[in-house]
Amino acid sequence: MTLGGNMNRLYTRICIVTVCIIGLTLSARPLSEIKKSGELKAAMRVREGVLDKSLTSGFHYDIINAFCQAQGVKLKIVVKENLSDYFSGKIFNECDVVVDNITVLPDRQKHMEFVEIIPIKQILVTKQDHAPIASMAAITKDTIVVAKDSSYYENIKIKEKEAAAIFKYHFSSSTATQIDDLLAGKGTVTILDANLAAQKLTDAKLMLHRAISGKQSIAWGHSAKDKDLGKALLEYIQKIKTDGTLGKIWDKHIEGIDFQSYLKIAQ
Repeated sequence: MTLGGNMNRLYTRICIVTVCIIGLTLSARPLSEIKKSGELKAAMRVREGVLDKSLTSGFHYDIINAFCQAQGVKLKIVVKENLSDYFSGKIFNECDVVVDNITVLPDRQKHMEFVEIIPIKQILVTKQDHAPIASMAAITKDTIVVAKDSSYYENIKIKEKEAAAIFKYHFSSSTATQIDDLLAGKGTVTILDANLAAQKLTDAKLMLHRAISGKQSIAWGHSAKDKDLGKALLEYIQKIKTDGTLGKIWDKHIEGIDFQSYLKIAQ
């Protein structure tokens, strides 16, 4: 055996050990380990209804922060820029739970399991001067502002097929920029989840139209390996739905419509 051969074998063994250590370090943490560490890591975007720029407020923030308090751990925010950041398959190397406006879709269920937070429908939104949208076929005259990596795009493509129509699109860089692009004149109609659309009810610049989807869910994601965390989250969300806490958090953050009225249009 040559010196070079020994060095190659040693290098290979070091690489294998390193990969194993990294794998152990970066794998999803069970709830018991989260509690032992005293800290839960939640991935969130800084955007409406999720987390504001102060990093200490928002509809989802208040819920996950209260959950952490109930579990006796501190909340640590892992800031993400785009919705697509959650679906690389590696998100649970960085966090324990994804806390955001995530629409449950089959492709997304390959990457994580979900806990429903609120029901939604997806709604067409325009500027105030737009004529009422009488049918889906009528928007062939419009340019639809939508992010390609979103459930909005998936659902509007279904409607396009059902209407046997050809829609025109302007593709936003993310769902967070759709309204900005609409107001900048890059298109004439966009799509929002009902919970985000509800926040626009007080905005004189915008008008809500028809739903393009049936009932779906806004949910949080957790690793399929972490059943205990998923169970604890589910039990907590069910509890605060029943005792009215979730509704109070909604009413604190969403000015356009109260929670009970919202449920009537989102289910």
